[in-house]
Amino acid sequence: MAPISKEPRPAHAVTRAAFLKGAATAVAVAAAAPLVKAMPAFAAEASGLALRTVPKSFEGHVKLPVIGLGTRSMSKTDAKAVAGQAQVITTLLDGGGKVIDTAANYTGGDSEEVIGDALAATGKRGMAFIASKYAEQTKAAGEASILNSLKVLRTNIVDLMFIHNMVAIDTQLPVLEENKGRALRYIGISDTSDRQDELEKYLDRLDFIEFAYAADMRGAEKRLLPAAKDKGVAVLVALPLGRGRALQAVKGKQVPEWAKKELGVETHAQLLLKFVIGHPAVTVAIPSTLDPKHMQENLAAGRGPIPDEKQRAKIAAIWEGA
Repeated sequence: MAPISKEPRPAHAVTRAAFLKGAATAVAVAAAAPLVKAMPAFAAEASGLALRTVPKSFEGHVKLPVIGLGTRSMSKTDAKAVAGQAQVITTLLDGGGKVIDTAANYTGGDSEEVIGDALAATGKRGMAFIASKYAEQTKAAGEASILNSLKVLRTNIVDLMFIHNMVAIDTQLPVLEENKGRALRYIGISDTSDRQDELEKYLDRLDFIEFAYAADMRGAEKRLLPAAKDKGVAVLVALPLGRGRALQAVKGKQVPEWAKKELGVETHAQLLLKFVIGHPAVTVAIPSTLDPKHMQENLAAGRGPIPDEKQRAKIAAIWEGA
C-alpha cells in the first residue's frame, strides 16, 4: 500500500491502484472531500465543553472535546431512522462535540456510510474528528478496508484509524504506520474484551487506544489508564455508560443531591460520564446513542465541574452499593 500524498487532490486520484500494488482495476473514491490539512477550529471552546490535549499530536497542541459519539447501532437498513441518526451527528457537532467513533463492520457495515452521508449533506466534515476501525487478517484486506472507509466516509483522510479488537496486529500495524499523516492522521488499536490490558504492549507505537471503562467496569484503572498517561497516548473510552447494567442498577432512583449541587448533573447517565472524564488519562468518552435528546444530555456532562478523585470515589460507590 503506497503512502498517499499529504497534498490535497481530487477524489478520483485516490484509487485502489494507489493502495494495492499490482491491482488489475482502479476503483475511484467517489465524492471524497478535499484533504483537511490542519485541524479545524473548535466550536467546543465556545460551547463550554471541556477539552483534552492529544499528547502525540504532530500538528501542535490539538485538543478534543471530552464527549463524543459512538455509532455502533447506526445503520441504513431502517430508512426511517436515517434522518434521526443524522440529527444525532448534527447535535453533537453543533453542541461543540467533535469525535465520531465508528468501524467498518458496525451494524452490517454501513455505520461509516451514515456518517459520510450526514457530513456531506450538512457540510460539517471540517467540524468532525472521525475515528474508525477495521478487523482484517491480511495486509491486502486491511488496505482495501481503509480504501473503502475513505470512500464511504467521503473524505481523503480519516482522522484516526484503529486496528479493531487487536486483530492481526503484527500484519496491520505496519499498514497504519505507513500511512500515518497521509491517508490517516492518527493511529491506534482498540479492544473492549477481557484482553484489553494487552494494549499496553503497543503503546510506544500508537497515538490512541480505545477500550471499555465505566463506574461499574474499573479494571483499566489498574494498568491500562496509568500506562497510557505515562506513555502520552490518548484514550477513547468505549461503553462509558457500562454494558447496560449501570443505568439499570439505578433505575427509579434519584440522582444524589450532592452530585446535583457539586457537579451540576441532572441524570445518572451524566454522572457516569462525569466519572469517566474525571480520570486524568481519559481524552474522550464516546457513549453511543440514536436519540438527539440523549446526545444533548451526554454533551451536558462535558460542561461544568469535572469531578476530583474524592468525588469520583463517591460516584463509584453508588454502583458498588447498587
